[in-house]
Amino acid sequence: MRFARAVQRVALASVFVVATIWPAALGAQDVVVAPNVTGKVTAIGGIPVAGVEVTLNGTSRTARTDTQGAFAFLNAPAGVQELVFRGIGYLPTRASIRVPEKSLDVAVTILATPAMLDTVQVRERINVLSGIVVDEHDQPVAGATIEVITGDKQTLTTGDDGWFVLTAVRDGMLAFRTMKEGYYLTTTAVRMHEWRGVVVHIETLDPKLSDLRRAEASGASNNAAVAWRDAGMRMSMKGGRAVVLSEEELAPFGDMSLNEAIKRTRAGATLTFDLQSASGSVCVLLDGRRAVGSTTLDTWRASEVEMVELYPPGTEASGTTARYLRGAGCRVMASGAIRRGPFYAVLWMK
Repeated sequence: MRFARAVQRVALASVFVVATIWPAALGAQDVVVAPNVTGKVTAIGGIPVAGVEVTLNGTSRTARTDTQGAFAFLNAPAGVQELVFRGIGYLPTRASIRVPEKSLDVAVTILATPAMLDTVQVRERINVLSGIVVDEHDQPVAGATIEVITGDKQTLTTGDDGWFVLTAVRDGMLAFRTMKEGYYLTTTAVRMHEWRGVVVHIETLDPKLSDLRRAEASGASNNAAVAWRDAGMRMSMKGGRAVVLSEEELAPFGDMSLNEAIKRTRAGATLTFDLQSASGSVCVLLDGRRAVGSTTLDTWRASEVEMVELYPPGTEASGTTARYLRGAGCRVMASGAIRRGPFYAVLWMK
């Protein structure tokens, strides 16, 4: 797996979160001591960041990093939890974890607030996504194109310092692709509900690739452009029961198969019956254009996927998925004598 697709993370500084189960107390009751959550916050370059407020979202429990960037929570509630990181002069970020875990390391990146945001008027309910595009050596990439396909569609270019800013972003899923000649195309998906920072890693293309394959890999080909446009159309027209999940939502279940991870997420749990009705076989499209056909989502690990679009029968109104998967042998679901159509899944890989 290429570096760029394995290392994308939303954040402000490098945060390594470890959730540990302490051994059960000895005795007849076999009482299990509640797990602790510990971690360390560092800036890019590994410099510890002190004074960052870390909150267990949905609770009043907070911790603050010390001079070494370390923090800890005692008796953190078991299950999926969200950590929120805020520091003066830094963009907020979030990390989802699953507690308890024997050894869970979550790499997040927290970014200093760029000067360009000083001119953004702060208003209630305004969402801002600010980020930086860097190469495999963590060097800023100028002139990269950021193309958003969800909500208010936007296209912009990174500055000389690699930074970009999207303002007035709607609540909900934000999906964008990052492109620059000479680099692999990267897809990113985050959920917006406040100001956020994101680091996008892109990797230099293999110089041995042919011109045709370079165009495909960098997203410069017409096929890639059409697939991205179709994805935007598909998501804007999706039925009410269709679900789009981001890497952030899947992250707590990264060690599971994609099929199991989907059913553990809040939104994906609503599709449990549909997935069971499909007998584990759905019609899969990779990266918006590569037909796989009927298969099980157990084929992929949740950690391999950046974003997944899930369309139970009758919820994919654009017709784009059916067009790409024509002749792929997609299994049609049925209720008694009523044919309901395929269950479509579009996987965007890291």
